This record gives sequence, structure tokens and C-alpha cells, in this order.
Amino acid sequence: MSVVYIGLGIVILLWIAGYLYGKHKNRNKVVCVVEDNCSGCRRCVKICTHHVLEMVKDETGIHAAVKYPDRCNACGNCMKRCKFNALKLIERV
Repeated sequence: MSVVYIGLGIVILLWIAGYLYGKHKNRNKVVCVVEDNCSGCRRCVKICTHHVLEMVKDETGIHAAVKYPDRCNACGNCMKRCKFNALKLIERV
């Protein structure tokens, strides 16, 4: 029985370590919009919990733009949601 608890404890510790490593790895990154690929579907804007992205209209049409890059924690939720590969992570300046 104690072997099961030890195994479960190891799995939980590895999961926590992976989570913290992912947070540390993306600390110096921010999301960037590739305007040529953006279709203006607003899926990324709706999923972003930090309100980093916003829709803008210019001469090329309506597309997403990074309005508040300082709020971005590079979680990747918007990138997972985008079907058009219009978002990518870049290094912070």
C-alpha cells in the first residue's frame, strides 16, 4: 500500500515540476500576431483571460493585435485556440 502512495507522490511532484518549468521557460516571451494569417475570427480574443489581445481595423481589414503585451504571461491558450497559425511566441524586448 505504501508503494502506491510513494508512486502517486512521485507523479504529483513531477507534474508540479513540469508546470513550474513551463512557467519559467516562457517568462521572457510574449505573443505576437502574424497579420497575414489572421482571419479576424476573434477566437483568440475570447479565450485570453489576461485581456492581452484586441481586434483592430486598418487598411488590411479586421485582425487581432497585441494591445497590452505587459499583461501576457505566454500561457499559450490563444495559440491553441487559433486555427490559422496567426499567433506565435517571441522574446520580450
